[in-house]
Amino acid sequence: MKSYSAVVSRSCTAAFSEKKLHAAVKSANDKEDRSRNVIMYGVKETADETLSTKASEILLEIGEKPVVKDCCRVGLKHGESPRPVKVCLSSSDMVQQVLRKARLLREKEGYRNIYICPDRTVDERRAYKKLVEELKARKVVEPDKFFVIRNSKVVSVSRNSRSVPAANS
Repeated sequence: MKSYSAVVSRSCTAAFSEKKLHAAVKSANDKEDRSRNVIMYGVKETADETLSTKASEILLEIGEKPVVKDCCRVGLKHGESPRPVKVCLSSSDMVQQVLRKARLLREKEGYRNIYICPDRTVDERRAYKKLVEELKARKVVEPDKFFVIRNSKVVSVSRNSRSVPAANS
């Protein structure tokens, strides 16, 4: 008969293999790094641009004046469409405030085509894209309802109070 410590030590080494532990730490670090970033889509690209100034102006339009630590364009240049801008802010709390107010840009003249999103991993972007496709399909099937994405699910909400979910369809 084996002792309890012998059984536990054998199962623990399998559960905490070096590769699994390394992957978990890398994932946690990546998530922490991304939590302080936002991605801005639709920001016009010019030859002599100062991105930190542009980003600060956009954030000022929604009533936020965070400390912009770093700014850079991401991705490759494809034709006329502008590349996204990755903006590093001072804290993840500031990112949450900016994301809450990001929809206010739709009401501002000259900023209607600019979208602010969280910095997502490739897998998160794929999952979000599927959710958006599902949302669009449900809008076509049920045009009288208003659908939003909440907690990685597509739900319908009443048009009057968009903050409270209606019946989950």
